[in-house]
Amino acid sequence: MEDYPRLKELEQELEEKNRKLKDLIQENKSVKKSLEKLQEEVNQFKGLVHSSTSLITFLKGPEYVIEFANESIKNIWGKESDVEGKPLFEVIPEVQEQGIEEYLHQVYHKGEPFHATGLPVEHEVKGKRIQSYFDFSYMPQYDLNGKINGVGVIAQNTTEQEILNQKIKQSEFKYRDLIHSSNSLIAILKGPDMVVEIANDAIKSVWGKGDDVVGRQLFEVLPEMIEQGMPELFNKVYETGEPHIAREMPIKHNQNGELKLGYFDFVYQPQKNIKGEIDGVAIIANDVTNQGILNERIKESEKEFRELVNFMPHKICMTNPEGEPVFYNDSWLNYTGKSMKELLNISWYSLIDIEDIDRVEQAVNDSLESGDDLELELRILDKNVEAKWHLVKATAIVNEEGSITSWITSSTEIQKLKEEEQRKEGFLKLVSHELKTPVTSIKGYVQLLLSILQESTEKEDSPFKPYLNRIETQVERLIRLISEMLDLSRIEQNELELKKEKFFLNELVEHIIEDISFSNKEVQIELDYFCECEVYADKDRIGQVIINFITNALKYSPNGNRVNVKVFNESETNVGVSVKDFGIGIDNKELNKIFNRFYRVATKNDNTYAGFGIGLYLSDEIIKRHSGKIFVKSELGEGSEFTFTLPIN
Repeated sequence: MEDYPRLKELEQELEEKNRKLKDLIQENKSVKKSLEKLQEEVNQFKGLVHSSTSLITFLKGPEYVIEFANESIKNIWGKESDVEGKPLFEVIPEVQEQGIEEYLHQVYHKGEPFHATGLPVEHEVKGKRIQSYFDFSYMPQYDLNGKINGVGVIAQNTTEQEILNQKIKQSEFKYRDLIHSSNSLIAILKGPDMVVEIANDAIKSVWGKGDDVVGRQLFEVLPEMIEQGMPELFNKVYETGEPHIAREMPIKHNQNGELKLGYFDFVYQPQKNIKGEIDGVAIIANDVTNQGILNERIKESEKEFRELVNFMPHKICMTNPEGEPVFYNDSWLNYTGKSMKELLNISWYSLIDIEDIDRVEQAVNDSLESGDDLELELRILDKNVEAKWHLVKATAIVNEEGSITSWITSSTEIQKLKEEEQRKEGFLKLVSHELKTPVTSIKGYVQLLLSILQESTEKEDSPFKPYLNRIETQVERLIRLISEMLDLSRIEQNELELKKEKFFLNELVEHIIEDISFSNKEVQIELDYFCECEVYADKDRIGQVIINFITNALKYSPNGNRVNVKVFNESETNVGVSVKDFGIGIDNKELNKIFNRFYRVATKNDNTYAGFGIGLYLSDEIIKRHSGKIFVKSELGEGSEFTFTLPIN
């Protein structure tokens, strides 16, 4: 019985040990499950790390032995899967000299993490060294005792992004450099308050400001622009997104306390962000102050010109280079009874008398083509549709490059002069007709007396014969003058008739020279033939031209008696006759006037040379009516050469 309590105690101890054994077994099962779960999580982590696109490696100890490296970082290193267990700088020695070792030492020995963005690293891939860029994180790794035993590396390959960023930076640098080096005035304003983000030196100079304008509101920097309506323009661009363009806009800027006026060509252009939203306004301008001032002066000059030409009694018209009118002065408006708009909307030719249109149109076209001045007489219709004679002159306005920019025409009414001229022509025609009969009779009587003396046995001793010869010569001159007057009247009335026939031009020239030489014994007329030809023309009229050329040559050679006449082929289809003298010559400024009616060459002793100045006018008309041309070459003091050409057939 005494052993019973002891037995009971042993039984309880046994039960307690069994219970503890069961708890231990249960705890071991829980630990096993935890270990299994931990292993599963480790495997998941390893799988995640292996498959990650991030570059991950774990380095152990001070030698930085690669404990683990995922596929992404191995690909960057250009290595196979046998890198584990090897020191990092044995696997990729090229990075040791690039400062990577210092970064690792900082982490391993000091426990300080290292982070870098866009770090350039050169490494070898397939034997070729290349440069890449990375975002790095070097993190210290600890053992169970909290002691650093390695370094964890997580990186991202940002090479493409970094290259793109560098290109963007380079582009932005060039963009800003272009803006700042540009002679154009450029500024970028941000937000509705128009804060100056960029302002180049050119625009700051015009503003009269320094670098402190950046970051400030535009109208705080330039308050003087508020009263000039600039805020409304900028706000409109900012709110509507529509650019504003201006040319030679006057703007005043405050420079050193003084408002200075300038003229500018500019564009206010809306600026958008990457979302397409308007976030600012760009100013691109050019200082055209000199040009603006010049144009203002031109406008003032133009105003003065208009006032001047409107004051003038002459009818002044301005045309473009093609001859289309762009301006008429008040004299035109008053004469035609039309407004400026009405005149500009009708053809200028509608104001001309219908009988003159073809002639005027041809003359105008010739001037437009050649650029030569125009001068002609024509009839212009007034407000009552009554045609009145005008003298019209036109001259081209030429720029520095020699191009015609416009034409200016002046039309002066000469109706009264024309009427007076017609009365004079009528009088001359009447007088010429009245004189022709008695002069012809005088010539007949003189020739009769000469024939009587010729038959007289005392003809050798007669003192009357030389005087009768002189009378006959003067009568011939008078008859020629009367004929010219009649011809002038016929031309004005368009009644000059040509009696064309075939004749040998050489024979006509010979006969004329013989006749002139017979009555002018002291002169020497040389004749040179370079061709012989037959022409179809009015023989008497062509002879009239030749006589006029030769007599003029003799008249304007007071100190000489030599004249040279040539007949030559001017071309395959034209024959020419030239008469050259060695007399006083003609000034260049008069060459284009000598064929005008009643025009005489000016000389120091004008009364020395007789005549009315109609011989060359008639000669020019006669040759024109034969489809020929007249040319003149002359030099003062050296003589003149007159040439006319005719079609051979």
